[in-house]
Parts: sequence; structure tokens; C-alpha cells
Amino acid sequence: MNYKNAYDGIKKLVAAEALQIIGAGLAIIVAILGIAALAGAAAAADGSETAAAGAVASGAGVIILSLGIAVLGIISEILMLIGLKKASADEPQYFKSAFILAVVVLVAGIASAIPALGTMGSIIKVTANAASVGMFVCTVMGISKLAKEIGREDVVSMGNVIIIIEVIQLLLASIASFTNGILAVIAAIVSFIGYIIYLVYLTKGKKMLEQ
Repeated sequence: MNYKNAYDGIKKLVAAEALQIIGAGLAIIVAILGIAALAGAAAAADGSETAAAGAVASGAGVIILSLGIAVLGIISEILMLIGLKKASADEPQYFKSAFILAVVVLVAGIASAIPALGTMGSIIKVTANAASVGMFVCTVMGISKLAKEIGREDVVSMGNVIIIIEVIQLLLASIASFTNGILAVIAAIVSFIGYIIYLVYLTKGKKMLEQ
């Protein structure tokens, strides 16, 4: 194995992405529960006790699952940082940039969750989304560079396609993430699909480096 550090790093990225997929699946449920809670609240306003109870249950579900998503996100970010740092030992050009952007994503993500920031929080959230796109592109480019050195043009070609698909997916998900209702559900589904596609590529990159 000529790129052991990169292999170990990408292996951690695979684990991180698997957690992201679980979180994305939960996010779909949260988005649906959010719609149910709003519908229940509207019905409760008309005096329906059953709807009121349903709205409370849906709201509680949103809170519990949101906490679960947050925990998974933190663990995933930690694994991602460790993985990118490790991989940068074998390919510093792109993986190091991806690591720096991952730090930006983590810090911006925490900052944007502070209610007191108001409008500034939204700006920071946009910054985090942009950094996420850059981090993804750099990670794929890092794997593609190793693939070129190994002579795996199939992985290089797949990386080029993945970048186009994932950047579009990330941009759509970022735009939809500022909305509620059905668009929030669509955003969650789009993100879920994007994570799966990215996981397939990471897994292919990991297997490539096993040889």
C-alpha cells in the first residue's frame, strides 16, 4: 500500500459520510414532522384537542431528532477533520485545503446556531455552505490526483462527474434549507441522495488505495 495515510484518512471520511446519511435520513423525518406540527397547530386553533395533542407530539419529535442529528453531525465533523488531516500527509495540495475548509464549516456552523446573531447568523450560514462546497471539491480533487498517480482513470472520470452533480445538489440544498414546509422536505431528500452518491465515490477511492 503506497498511500497508507490517504487510505486511513479516506476510510474515516467514509465513516463520517455514513453518519451524514443517517443524519440526512432523520432530517427528512424532522421536515415531515415539522409540517405535521404546523398543520396540527392550525387545526388546534380551531379547537381540535386531537390536533393539539398531535402538534405537541410532532414538536417533541422534532426536538429529539434534531438533537440526534446535531450529535451525529458533531461526530461526523470530527471524523472528517481527522480523515482529511491524515490524508493530507500523502496528498497535501487538495486534502490540506479541504481540512482548512472543514474547520471553517465547523466554526461557521456553530456560530450560525447562535440566536443572538440574527441576520449575521444567516450570512455565516451561507459562508458555511460555500465552504462545504469547496471542501467537497477539494476532497474529490485529492482522490482524483491520487487516482492519476495510480493510473485509475475511471476514478478520475467519476470524480469529474461527481463534482458537477454534488455541487448542484449542495447549492440546491443550501437554497432550500432557508425555507420551511415542503421545500424543507425536498432539501432533506436532495441532501440524502447527494450523501449516498458521495459515499459511493469515497468507498471507490478507499478500495482503490487498498491495492
